[in-house]
Amino acid sequence: MHTYGACRRIARMMCLLEFNAMPLKERVATVWRRGTFLDTRTAGNYGLALYHIGSFFCEMWYDPACNEIMFVQGFTSQALPEQYLATFELPHL
Repeated sequence: MHTYGACRRIARMMCLLEFNAMPLKERVATVWRRGTFLDTRTAGNYGLALYHIGSFFCEMWYDPACNEIMFVQGFTSQALPEQYLATFELPHL
């Protein structure tokens, strides 16, 4: 397993840097295995799904025309991205 200077592990929690450094297939598998589904939205022809994994969020971009997940990116934020705010609110984490 890779370690990164800026990445601290608490118990089995994965850090954002480690997640974003993974190949796409590993990020997808990690989301399915460890992610908590929160919401969906659309952007153009893509379906996006928002997940929470430990200390960060991630969005998974799905292309229904190809039936493939095209992009998965983790991010941190004190608040949810604006596109999701109308749907729900998270308690303070």
